[in-house]
Amino acid sequence: MKNTYIYIIVLLLCLTGLQAQPVITPDIPSVKGYQVKVKTTQPYKTLYLTGHYGSQRYILDSVAVRKGKATFKSKAATPCGVYTITPNKPEQITSHVLRNNDMDIILNKDNKFVLNMQDLTMEVSEENRLMHDIIYKTPSEEQSLRSREVKETAPQAFVSKYLMAAYGAKTKPGMSYPNLMRQYASVTDLTEPRLLCAPTPLFTHLEYTLTSDDFQYTDTLIRFMDFLLNRPAAPAVRNYLISTIFQTLDVHNPDYDPVLIHLYDKYDHSWIEEGREGRYKRKIDNLRKIVPGAQIPELISHDKDGKAHSTNEIKNKYTVLWFWDPDCDHCQEMTPVLHKMYQENADKWDFEVFAVEVNDDHDRWMAFSNQHQLWDWTNLSTSMGDQNLDFIEYFDIMTTPVIFLIDNSNKHTIIARQITLNELEHFFETNQEKK
Repeated sequence: MKNTYIYIIVLLLCLTGLQAQPVITPDIPSVKGYQVKVKTTQPYKTLYLTGHYGSQRYILDSVAVRKGKATFKSKAATPCGVYTITPNKPEQITSHVLRNNDMDIILNKDNKFVLNMQDLTMEVSEENRLMHDIIYKTPSEEQSLRSREVKETAPQAFVSKYLMAAYGAKTKPGMSYPNLMRQYASVTDLTEPRLLCAPTPLFTHLEYTLTSDDFQYTDTLIRFMDFLLNRPAAPAVRNYLISTIFQTLDVHNPDYDPVLIHLYDKYDHSWIEEGREGRYKRKIDNLRKIVPGAQIPELISHDKDGKAHSTNEIKNKYTVLWFWDPDCDHCQEMTPVLHKMYQENADKWDFEVFAVEVNDDHDRWMAFSNQHQLWDWTNLSTSMGDQNLDFIEYFDIMTTPVIFLIDNSNKHTIIARQITLNELEHFFETNQEKK
């Protein structure tokens, strides 16, 4: 199998890595620059001002520290939100984890103030004084209660909305990710777009938790998505959530395909970038054809003698579609394993393998097939003649091997896709026991 995990790793790095510029949108209020004077007794040489957008973190500014003083200053429009002052080097900043020497500040109504990093005192900014009191001076077990008290006294203030989103959730040790994320969602005011520019758990943890083991079942994912996306939300927040969910789950893991279809069908498409609507429509239309429950059309390919074979000719109860490439390491490993399973159990489990080599490499296909004596199942190659349709496009073959389990007794319906051979064996054994 040609490895897809590189793509996932790159995606995660892009989502959590440093961004060069703040995200400016018409939906998020901004301040006309900033001036933050910092006092410190620590021997820092440089301080960095980092910003946030959803799960992303970026370097907004950096200044040299001279005689315990530094000033961040800019006249450029800057999104309102929560920013972090840190002495840590940029390459060490990958996510929002407050360290002992880090300090969060709010840029909102107040954008000019003096900050003392040692005693956490602020001049001018009442919002920052209130936030620092709860973040840095309140025991962690009391932060949720204090945040809720602030929310009661000033429900529309940005600081209260941020404190609720960051600290207001009632969490318990060992809480599952679905329940934890529901708690975060319930305390996050999605109608407040400025929270996109703050390190709130709902946004910073979303990508990771969607692909955690607790969210491995399609129904669990869909229920959480509907709970989250049916809440009132600002357009910028809703578009961010839908786009993030789609991009996170769109990693060629077939388990997520029904979730992507549900997301595309149920919610509006304002999150899709202009000019890319057609691409997404084609993708979803292709996925509809290959999710469990869909029916496959007749497939025709050719054997070593150039003779055409059709899936409609198979009289067994099940067909295992096996799209493979003799130049693929995983195919070289797994094809003989599947062949042994076929030789030992095909009659007992009533299945046939419809194996198609999809790389047009005739010589390697013949050599590998001769080496492992693969001629007793339906062994075909795209190098031996034209297929009746483009298998690679139709079945969204990005890597090999690709496996589909087809129920021939139910109009050639897809039962499963991209399962392991152990899972395939378990399916057959389980269904054999039910007879």
